[in-house]
Amino acid sequence: MSRLSLLDTDDVPEEYHHLFSDDYLGDRHIFRVWAHNPDVLEATLEYLNTLYDQLGDRRKELVILTVARARGARYEWHQHVDIARNEGVTLEEMRAIGGNDLSVFDDAEFVLLQYARAVESGTVTDQIHEALMRAYTPAEIVALGLLVDFYVGLCNYIASVDLPFEGGEFVGWIPDEETVSALFE
Repeated sequence: MSRLSLLDTDDVPEEYHHLFSDDYLGDRHIFRVWAHNPDVLEATLEYLNTLYDQLGDRRKELVILTVARARGARYEWHQHVDIARNEGVTLEEMRAIGGNDLSVFDDAEFVLLQYARAVESGTVTDQIHEALMRAYTPAEIVALGLLVDFYVGLCNYIASVDLPFEGGEFVGWIPDEETVSALFE
């Protein structure tokens, strides 16, 4: 049970109802908790969408899964296994991230995920940064660092409110096709 109640659309002022349409947020628990402060919810979503646009959907999801795994953040991992499937991330890639084996990724994605891990843990070295600079622009690196930092904080926040999963049991760090289908189809 969440430490903050999960609000419904009718619990927030009408001017924010658009945030809870199926085309936008839908029924994710994190947004239902954030709805206790709809101004912050709306501003946070605007900020996140700006970051997301900088990296592209697939890379964004790979980074989020990497941070969730590194933090042991089950809610965030569970959510983004579902979301990442629609953004071109394969189950094989998710299993690789879940098993802490990034060798399945090409060089550009490998360094992206290594950098995400280093930012998450506060261990960025000149070597990792230089490798990232060969594959990504400074603007992308800024967005990447801020996205990682946001999700580190989000993982901590989710733990602090004890947010429950939507749709059943935890998908697992090494998700299989049968479990993913049963939970998210």
